[in-house]
Amino acid sequence: MCLSIPYKIKKITGGKAVADSCQKKNRVIDLGILPNAKVGDWILALNNFAVQVIPDSQADELMKMLNINRKERR
Repeated sequence: MCLSIPYKIKKITGGKAVADSCQKKNRVIDLGILPNAKVGDWILALNNFAVQVIPDSQADELMKMLNINRKERR
């Protein structure tokens, strides 16, 4: 089973995003299938590839399901 993790995009350069989750900081994620993603967006990433842009409310819900406190992800 694979699990997509929510990340918040901090910077985009050349089709790659630098993004943070509460557990991983400054992770480089390929935006090849999400060319319209922008800084500040929450994305789901699987194996360092962004697979979906999600709203902040969904990121919160996923963090709850993963037992991750919102304060830890900022």
